[in-house]
Amino acid sequence: MIRTITQTAKVGKPVHIRLDAFLRQQTELWNVALQERQDCYKKTGRSISYYEQQKSLTKIRKDPEFSQYHAQTQRSALRRIDEAFQAFFRRVKAGEKPGYPRLKSRHRGVHSFDVPDPRFNGNSIRIKGIGTIRFKELPEGKTTMVRIIKSALRVSIQFVVKKENTCTRKPHEPIGVDLGLKDRAILSSGMTLDAGRIDRRTLKRLQRKLSRAEKGSNSRRKKVMALRREWERVRIIEHDELHRATSEIMKSHNCIAVENLQIDNMVKNHNLARAIMEQQWGKFVDMLAYKAESAGGEVVRVAPHNTSTDCSVCGHRQKMPLHKRRFDCGGCGVSLDRDVNASRNILKQGYLLAGWEMGQESALPGAPENVRKDVMVNAGGNSGKTGQDAEQYVT
Repeated sequence: MIRTITQTAKVGKPVHIRLDAFLRQQTELWNVALQERQDCYKKTGRSISYYEQQKSLTKIRKDPEFSQYHAQTQRSALRRIDEAFQAFFRRVKAGEKPGYPRLKSRHRGVHSFDVPDPRFNGNSIRIKGIGTIRFKELPEGKTTMVRIIKSALRVSIQFVVKKENTCTRKPHEPIGVDLGLKDRAILSSGMTLDAGRIDRRTLKRLQRKLSRAEKGSNSRRKKVMALRREWERVRIIEHDELHRATSEIMKSHNCIAVENLQIDNMVKNHNLARAIMEQQWGKFVDMLAYKAESAGGEVVRVAPHNTSTDCSVCGHRQKMPLHKRRFDCGGCGVSLDRDVNASRNILKQGYLLAGWEMGQESALPGAPENVRKDVMVNAGGNSGKTGQDAEQYVT
């Protein structure tokens, strides 16, 4: 497994100053490399490669201003511009929005760089030309790369770690998860996770101050930084909340079925876009995926079609307008919350796709005891019934 572990770095004032100078140089290298690629294409009709730009950097490094830094660290900007162009051409071929790489301004420049093949000295790393950066502890596993990030609030260090999955926890207790706005997630067990809501009072106050500041003034620049710091505080709070929510699920479940929502299409509804983005469904599912893998399980994404309109017990399909919050089945008469019903339908589809073992408690979740017994009898009394065998019970 490859994991990225982030820690807050401890740096002194001199390191902060040298780090700012290096990041400004990285911004300059990005802009020069981009301009070089554009000029090369206009003159020759072909693009310049990453290795050719490395040769150009070698010549530039004769200048003491550039030679004071390590060459591998300095090439970070060149690697990123190369990756940006590769992604640009890939999106063009796929017919997506191209997103051509752009020049970076002084205030919106490069804020991070990579340190390939790092060398550690205990709980610190020394980078040529910048200084010593300390951290809490070195993570377990083989660290293949380190990334240094300078944000509005702090300096962070990210470890890209390769390690073996030694978890012996067997897949058990599959669960279905329905994603919503009233609640961030509704589980097939009936458990709900509160919706994310951003407190925007401080953000609005800082934004009003910024809008009144004169463009280009030092006062405006300070107000921009204050707003950036507040947004980062909000991001950290939301990130921690997602970790708490996903860890709560992983305590009891490591096989999870979630609906595969097309979030990019959903946010085109401007009435719901902000509420949808506040829930951070994509990041929520990604966290569940890597935590489930580490716990010996998996996350299965299923199609969300008809999960709200089908009965999770008998499969009867009926209309369910959004204002109707309870599912009263016209077939078997079961009555339950519409989101819980949807999450149980998602779980049933997860059984089919993943082939998880289905015990008596898992068969038709939410169904009465006599219905579950009928399922197991029809299956030959096999308590280890697989998802493929259960297909006749899933609509």
